[in-house]
Amino acid sequence: MRAVFVALPFTRLGDVAPILEGLRRLNRRARVITLDGRPCHTAEGLVIQADGAVEEPVPPDAYLCVVPSGLYEADSWGDLRLHRYLRRFSTTGGYFAASGEGLLCLASAGLLGGLRFTAPARLVKAHEPLFRYAIFEQSPVAIDGNVISSDGSDPKALFQAVFERLNIGS
Repeated sequence: MRAVFVALPFTRLGDVAPILEGLRRLNRRARVITLDGRPCHTAEGLVIQADGAVEEPVPPDAYLCVVPSGLYEADSWGDLRLHRYLRRFSTTGGYFAASGEGLLCLASAGLLGGLRFTAPARLVKAHEPLFRYAIFEQSPVAIDGNVISSDGSDPKALFQAVFERLNIGS
């Protein structure tokens, strides 16, 4: 089983770092994909090396897609290549773990319709049309369907929710 980490320009690692570290401890390193397969910079100033691009096929044994928050421009979360990748991933039966602005990626790809989710309230208000068919819940973490969402306030709670839902040890 594989995990996929979506690294967009100016991704924030802090809220998903416990998930990535937990996977590493279990020798299940996440495959890193970017929009174009090239390295990208994080909001923290680090450079993330890519294993592939969003235009590549989703691994058939993918069980988790991590979409972190970040200082994203609309051309990142609104990228049609990213939407196609996320939609293809949603057909694998795997889970999304999305935090903060990462929920913009899922919403703009049309993957939140009818689901409960959480995100920073200011983000939801600023992009209200994207979230109009989903149910906003103010809490640190929300789980509905195949989406585990976080408002970014409690990375450890997101980590615990993901590992409990996937039924894997940490």
